Amino acid sequence: MQSALDITMAYAAAFEETYADDDWSRLERYFAQDAVYEVTGGPLACRLEGRDAILAGMKKSLDTLDRRCDKRHIRLIDGPHASDTDSGGQVAMSWHVSYERGDAPREGFPGRSVVQVADGRITSLQDIYRDSDMEPFVAWMARYGEGLDGRYI
Repeated sequence: MQSALDITMAYAAAFEETYADDDWSRLERYFAQDAVYEVTGGPLACRLEGRDAILAGMKKSLDTLDRRCDKRHIRLIDGPHASDTDSGGQVAMSWHVSYERGDAPREGFPGRSVVQVADGRITSLQDIYRDSDMEPFVAWMARYGEGLDGRYI
């Protein structure tokens, strides 16, 4: 069976393919049917339960923010760090995403993702933001983000 790290990195690569071509069916195999996605901190905070709700929420967020910007930049700033758990494995990583739109200055925010994997599927995905780290992006959205949203629900 693939390791939690292998599954997480394959999912991340598949997510970027989906961002490019909008084929969400390729991501279904990575999530358990009863998986949970929780976003904590900042204006995007929410909890989505179930694979279908997770994929629909991710699509909504990409369609109302990422795809409406001219460019999206993501870079890994720490990790990935994998560890074993009683039910499988966990992978944690920190990253930074930024956006370019028209004449607006490039702006973004850091986040941390924690992925729980059991039986070869993601059972829990958590994106963690600190409110203080989100403040510049919230201000950017207020000034330059007309028509942008990014919320999952």
